Amino acid sequence: MAQPQLKQDYVVMTVSCGHCQQKQAVHVLSGTRSWSSAYQSVVCLRCGQHFEVMFPDLIIGGPFLPPGISSPR
Repeated sequence: MAQPQLKQDYVVMTVSCGHCQQKQAVHVLSGTRSWSSAYQSVVCLRCGQHFEVMFPDLIIGGPFLPPGISSPR
């Protein structure tokens, strides 16, 4: 029997790589208030470098290219 998937509420946040400035989107868990703001690492889609971002909740998806943003070279 298949496990039911829990729906997680999230918000889409746009971040930019500090190395190559590529804009990317990440999904951040919404409304849990279980975290204090903390640095989290994201791997850039363009250059592959890790960069840190600070959000009040856990990143649960991404990075993705937001609509209207050119693809990595």
